[in-house]
Amino acid sequence: MISIVTTSIVSFISTNIDNIFVMMVLYAKVDETFKKKYVVIGQYLAIGILTAISLSAAFGLNFVPQKYVGLLGFIPIALGVKEWISYKRLAQNKSNRKEFPLETEKTEAAHPNKLQNILRNVTSMASKIVKPEILSVALVGVANGADNIGVYIPLFTGYSSIQVIITIIVFVLMMAVWCFLGEKITDFPKIKAIIQTYKYFAVPAVFVGLGIYIIIKSGLIT
Repeated sequence: MISIVTTSIVSFISTNIDNIFVMMVLYAKVDETFKKKYVVIGQYLAIGILTAISLSAAFGLNFVPQKYVGLLGFIPIALGVKEWISYKRLAQNKSNRKEFPLETEKTEAAHPNKLQNILRNVTSMASKIVKPEILSVALVGVANGADNIGVYIPLFTGYSSIQVIITIIVFVLMMAVWCFLGEKITDFPKIKAIIQTYKYFAVPAVFVGLGIYIIIKSGLIT
């Protein structure tokens, strides 16, 4: 049992070192709408999905060719672009409200956008199932951890059901440690000051860079 626990810990750490930096960026996004619990829940969803895929492949259900794993790299790229556009719109709205506060509010109230209302209703319905913020974190986690599958499949192959359960428990506990470390590192005064100063550029840049790295590393583009 000790050997299984040790192997599981080493496997988790070796495949999730880069995830600490991603989590630091995610924790830097925390505000009134993006809560810390979204990062934690999203990370657990991601490791759950990766573990489920690895278990399926270990038992002969390898339905995704390895080279196509690189396609997941487009997920953080899309999220990075979305973050950049959101930040630009937020800055523009703040600028407009400072220059024409009354006119902006009257215009928005007098001319409701039907498409915006529809999108708001759809988003509201979807958010009852899973928060979009949690889904975004989970997608980034899955994309970033796609190459982990190559480590987890051999790990699970030949394991008994008890050994698999022990490994999953270790992964659950280690993810809690990872979330704690990611939050605490981000809370260091100097690190926090740097991240908060540059987060409007850093968050999209890290997401896009991560996506490009995943695509190149997978061999999808040679």
